[in-house]
Amino acid sequence: MPRVIQVPFSDDEYEKFITEKAKANAENSSDAQFIKDVVLPNNDFRRWFPILLKRVDELSYGTNFNIRAVMGTDWVNIPKGIRLALGRVFFQHVHADNGINAKATALDSAKVQWYVKGEKNA
Repeated sequence: MPRVIQVPFSDDEYEKFITEKAKANAENSSDAQFIKDVVLPNNDFRRWFPILLKRVDELSYGTNFNIRAVMGTDWVNIPKGIRLALGRVFFQHVHADNGINAKATALDSAKVQWYVKGEKNA
């Protein structure tokens, strides 16, 4: 069962946190993911996100895909929380046009986000 830790920050502490996050070039990571990356640098997210990016990069131009399909049989080996984080952060990177050559297209009936490879996000 996941544990949730709440950490209150003063305004000055929060500004320092945001500055450190920017220095780490992690503006598009969630606050929680950034903290996990600092405290647990070898976490599952850091293991799987580069693999996801590599597999998306290897797709042919014009391919429609979702993250589950890209991850293939590895999907069941990824903890659910990490799968959700992969989807959330990937979407944020696509939306922010952070070098991922893909465009978000639509949600399907199961609320799975689909993308198309090869088009820059508008």
